[in-house]
Amino acid sequence: MGSVVMADTADATRAHDVRDPAPFAQLMQLEREAARIFLNQPLFVPGLLQVPGYAKEMIGRIAGLEPDSAELAERVKIRAGRAEAFHQRLQGPTPPQIWAAIDEGVIRRTVGGPDVMREQLTHLAAVAKFDTVHLAVIPFDHGAHAGLGGSFEVHELANGDATVFFEGAHADDIVGADPEVARRYRAAVQRMVESGVDARALLEQLAGAL
Repeated sequence: MGSVVMADTADATRAHDVRDPAPFAQLMQLEREAARIFLNQPLFVPGLLQVPGYAKEMIGRIAGLEPDSAELAERVKIRAGRAEAFHQRLQGPTPPQIWAAIDEGVIRRTVGGPDVMREQLTHLAAVAKFDTVHLAVIPFDHGAHAGLGGSFEVHELANGDATVFFEGAHADDIVGADPEVARRYRAAVQRMVESGVDARALLEQLAGAL
C-alpha cells in the first residue's frame, strides 16, 4: 500500500506530539476509507467511539496535560473530529463494518466522573445499535484473552488491502505490507467479539446506575 499521509494532518499532529506523526496521519486517512474496521482496546474506549469529555480526561491523564492547556484542547478537537466523521460514515449510504472488542474493565472504570462516564456509556450503547457495528464486552470471568497484549486496529479497504495500527504511549506503528499479520489480528478481534457478551444491555445497565 502506498503512503496516504496528508501534509496538513501531519502538521496538525506534530505541533503537540513528540512521536512521529506519519503513522497517526495515515490512520486518520484509513478511518475515512476502510470498509471494515477491527478494534481491540483492553484499557479504554477506542478513540473513534469516545465522547469529548471522556477524550479530554483520558488524553490529559495519559499525557500529563493540564485541563486548561492549549495542547490538550487541540488533541481533543482532533479526536472529536475523528469520532464525528466516523459517526457520519455509520449513518451514510455505505457504512463500514465494525468489529470492536472492549475489556469489561474499560466500561466499569469511571473516567471523568459519573456524568462523563454516563454520556460515554450511552453513546456506546447507541453506536452498538447500528446493524454494521459488532460490539462485544469481554467479561472478567472470561479470564485471559488475546486482547490483553495491547491496543491494535485493523483497517481493511474494499479491495482487501489491510493495515494494522498499533498504538502506544510513546510511539505508534503501522504495518501495511504483510497480509498475514493483518489476517492474524483481524481473526483475533473476531474471536473475541464472538466469545464476548452483547454490549448493549450491559452498557445501558451501567449507564443507568451512575
